[in-house]
Amino acid sequence: MESAGEMRLARGADTREAILFAGKDVFLEEGYEGASMDRIAERAGVTKRTVYAHYASKHALFSEAVARGCANVVGQMLRPEQLGPEPRPGLFLMLRTARELMLSPGCLRLERVVAAEAERHPEFAAQVRAAFALGEDLLRQALDGWVAAGKLNPHDTALAARMLNNQVAQASSMRGLMGEPDDALAVAAVDATVILYLAAYEA
Repeated sequence: MESAGEMRLARGADTREAILFAGKDVFLEEGYEGASMDRIAERAGVTKRTVYAHYASKHALFSEAVARGCANVVGQMLRPEQLGPEPRPGLFLMLRTARELMLSPGCLRLERVVAAEAERHPEFAAQVRAAFALGEDLLRQALDGWVAAGKLNPHDTALAARMLNNQVAQASSMRGLMGEPDDALAVAAVDATVILYLAAYEA
C-alpha cells in the first residue's frame, strides 16, 4: 500500500506530465512567443500557480518539451544490433526509417517552432542538433560494426555517417519544413544514396 507521501509524489508527477503535454500542444499550435502560461494552465486543467510550481518559466517548460520530443524521436531510431549482419539491407532499413521519422508531423511541427526561435534562443536549436548528432553516431556505430565484420572496406566512417545523414535525415527534414510534398522520387533518392555508398565501400 502506498504511503501518503508516495501518493502525493505520484499526483505531482502526473500533474507535471499533464502540464508538459499541454505546453507541447500549445507551443506547437501558437509558437513559443505566442504561447502563454495562462493558456497552458487552462489546457492542462490547472492554475497558473501550479504551472509555475513545476516549471519556473515558459523557457524551462519549452526546453523540456523540446527535450522530450527529441528523446521520442531518438528512441525510435534503429540501433546497430537491429540492422542485421549485412550492410545493404541494414542501411536501406536504417535510412528509410530515419527519413520517415524526420517527415513525421510531430517532428516537423516541433522543428518549425524551434527554427522560428533559433536566433533568439539558440539553446533550443542546440537540443535538436544534439538529437541529429545522436542519430548520426548510431549510423557511424553501424558502419564501424560492418567494417569490423569485413562487410565493408575500411574507410572514414565518421565522414561517411555525416554524408549519409546529410543526404537523408537532414535533407528530408529541410524539404519537409519547406512543405515539399513527399513522393516516390524522395524514396528512390534514399535508396540511390545507399547504392552509391555501397558501390564505393562494400567488401
